[in-house]
Amino acid sequence: MELNNIKSHFTATGIVFNKKGQFLFHFHPKIACWLPPGGHIEENEEPQDAALREIKEETGLQCECLSYQPELALNLVNKDVVELIKPLAILKEPINDKKEGFHYHIDMIYLCRPLLHSKLTNNSFHWLTLAELKTKETPENVIRLIELTEKLLKQNFIKLS
Repeated sequence: MELNNIKSHFTATGIVFNKKGQFLFHFHPKIACWLPPGGHIEENEEPQDAALREIKEETGLQCECLSYQPELALNLVNKDVVELIKPLAILKEPINDKKEGFHYHIDMIYLCRPLLHSKLTNNSFHWLTLAELKTKETPENVIRLIELTEKLLKQNFIKLS
C-alpha cells in the first residue's frame, strides 16, 4: 500500500452534552466500541451542518453547535466572507473498512447541545458520564475529547444551558 495513494474522507462528529454533564454515545457494532454520533460530510455541505444532520438522523435530537472560542472571532471586514463555527478538534483517524479498504477520516469534532424541546428517539443512544464511558470499550482519543469537553464546561468556556 503506497502512502501517497491512501484516500481520505471528510467526516463530522458531534460531542453532544446535556445539562447534567452527560454525553451521548452508542455502541457501534461494526467497530465494536462506543462512539458519539457522526458521519460523512456530503458534497456541498458545511462540516457543522453535517454534524447536526448526522446527530438528527442517528438520534432524533435537534442540536446546536457551539464555539468554545467565541472571543477569538475574526471580526471580518469583507461581508462576503463568513467565519464558520470552529470545531473542538480535527482528527485524522485510520479506518480499516472491509468494503472500502484502508483509508483515513478527517474528522471535525463539534461541541453540541440539544435544543430545548428536542427529544432522543433512538434508544440505542445513551447519556453517559465520563466515568461511565471509561468503563466501556471506547477509543482513547474519544475519552480525551470528553475529558477536554468536561474541562471546558468546568471552566465555563462553554455553558451547559
